[in-house]
Amino acid sequence: MKRLIGRILIALFLIILSILTLGPLVWTVMSSFKTSGELMLQPYSIPAKLQWKNYADAWRLGNFSTYFINSIIVTFISLLLMISVSSLAAFGLSHYKTRFNHPTLLYILFGQMISAAMVIFPLVIILQKMNLTDSYIGISLVYAAGGIPFSVFVLSNFFKTIPQGLFEAAQLDGCSEIKKFISIALPLIKSGLATVFLYQFLWVWNEFTIGFTLIRSSSMRTLPVGLYTAVFGVLQTNYVVAFAGTVMVSIPTFIIYLVFQKHLVKGMLAGSIKA
Repeated sequence: MKRLIGRILIALFLIILSILTLGPLVWTVMSSFKTSGELMLQPYSIPAKLQWKNYADAWRLGNFSTYFINSIIVTFISLLLMISVSSLAAFGLSHYKTRFNHPTLLYILFGQMISAAMVIFPLVIILQKMNLTDSYIGISLVYAAGGIPFSVFVLSNFFKTIPQGLFEAAQLDGCSEIKKFISIALPLIKSGLATVFLYQFLWVWNEFTIGFTLIRSSSMRTLPVGLYTAVFGVLQTNYVVAFAGTVMVSIPTFIIYLVFQKHLVKGMLAGSIKA
């Protein structure tokens, strides 16, 4: 009886938590398909007719086509740099055993403890001196550097699960260090790479504070920054269109999460248990 009551209480807790989590999301999507009159008079009702025009207006008035392209470019460059550097660093720290491995890993992980607010002004000065302000490479370097500590930590745990005998056999066959990394190590940690990719994609795509501070030109804004300026600008009084813009910004994140969620759970469990 006690076990049954416990299960019921857990189920009720999860239901309430799901409602609190999904409720605002569902309400935002419903509001994005309403007219302004419906939103004001019946804010919690189902739309009488789906207003797809809200999405077209948000795309046009909010200049989302430019922001979308900027986000794709910045995210691609950031993830490419982040995963390339992190995988090489993690492979070196896990494969080559030296007394400096542990201190080096700790030093890298200290970067995870530094918040964006602590370094935002030095970053502005550095980018100005390097003439990288309002550039794809400038903001991408910042994002890549911010994501390296977490990525190195996760990938190093996956590299440690690879038997050293594989590398020793490859070395006897004349395999170079680069070939061992590309042909043996990387294919064996696909779930780890997928985990890092998903986490870092969600962060870079939705990041606001750094982008808002470092991006000054309107033509270089990413989607979160562009949405903010649009909501408090041209869409300030057009709430249904603003809701439509919010939903559009979230769609890529939702799709990527659906595609990689299985790899995420599998990867995090494998990395934590076998490390």
